[in-house]
Amino acid sequence: MRVLVTGGAGFLGSSLVEHLLEFDDEIVVIDNFWRGKLGHIEHILNRITLLESDACQASSYDSIPDPSSIDVVYHLAAINGTKWFHEEARMVMDVNLNSTLRAIEFAEKNKCRFVFTSSPEAYGNSEVMPLGDLEPSLFTHPSHHQRHAYGASKYLGELAVQHAVRQGLDGRIVRPFNGYGPRLSQDDYGQVVTMMMRSALNSNIVHIHGNGNQTRSLTWVDDIVQGIALSGRLDSCLKSGESLSGRSFNLGSTEEISMLDLGKRICQLVNEKTNTSVKVEMTEGYPGDSLRRLPHLVDAENSLGWSATTSLEVGLRQTLDSML
Repeated sequence: MRVLVTGGAGFLGSSLVEHLLEFDDEIVVIDNFWRGKLGHIEHILNRITLLESDACQASSYDSIPDPSSIDVVYHLAAINGTKWFHEEARMVMDVNLNSTLRAIEFAEKNKCRFVFTSSPEAYGNSEVMPLGDLEPSLFTHPSHHQRHAYGASKYLGELAVQHAVRQGLDGRIVRPFNGYGPRLSQDDYGQVVTMMMRSALNSNIVHIHGNGNQTRSLTWVDDIVQGIALSGRLDSCLKSGESLSGRSFNLGSTEEISMLDLGKRICQLVNEKTNTSVKVEMTEGYPGDSLRRLPHLVDAENSLGWSATTSLEVGLRQTLDSML
């Protein structure tokens, strides 16, 4: 297959590109390296076509060689990271929405299959668990906080995909649940696992937001990219043979953990590896933080034959090893 991956130098994107190369796919990557890193894909540059450009701009897609031969578009370009949602809400919305609309337009024009990487944040503050079937999204009043800049942009992205499906696009949606792994950003604008680990290594402290009772279903990066790839490679549902167009698939682990327990486990792992004394410290959290995230997985299991297989213990150890 010939595929386009937007955001292909990012955390998930670069791992997806590596995975697709195992199938001898011909891959075009669009990334402007604002969040993605050349180092993530430097070792495979001789096997891909890299376009250093902005996925929000239509002109970026005009540079793709032989665009009509692209079979699948995997759209991952986006801004993630809780701190960005509050500090740069309009930028988050701008990038996430416009990159999605431009990528959809390219897929429509060139009759490609389209896979949109959404997020469980598209459900806002929904308390229905497991999350991600057909329940409605729930967003707080916009004057309360700006966290939903990200979740609402993903919700609108899903809306755009479903509209395009009605117009004839073969579009599929995936929602990774808290992916983590060695390439996950470790700075203050990153995500929880590597932020905790970096803080533990640098200052011997793991910061826990609020009371730490909020839970997440942390999912190993390789499990997620396998699900993303399957959603684009399969022609139809494995179980029923029905079309996958317009379908949404949650990609997550059923191994739920509180942030307090995660922090304590990371303290133990770092203590074991470095022979230091790392402790938990409670801090004020961000407004609007979701209390729970547990994925509904029936569709992914039945349609894609997918489930997460990497335990949290194994994944945390591998992530920490990559940071030492």
